[in-house]
Amino acid sequence: MKKKVSFSIAGKRYEVDLENDFAMFVLDTLNRHNITPDRDSNIPKLLNVYLHALKKNYETQKEIEKLLLEIPI
Repeated sequence: MKKKVSFSIAGKRYEVDLENDFAMFVLDTLNRHNITPDRDSNIPKLLNVYLHALKKNYETQKEIEKLLLEIPI
């Protein structure tokens, strides 16, 4: 099931359809960084959250690659 998540950036409103679980994760992450979808978002703060998410994804990918190398073939 999909859920709409809305963002307001520089006075313009954007809506995205996300899978329900992922939408809740996104909203929770934004909330933990004091970003609320019903207000105009602070662009540097959004960028910071985005970069932290990319870093976490990068670290996870590196860990997966490391674990895959440890699997005997």
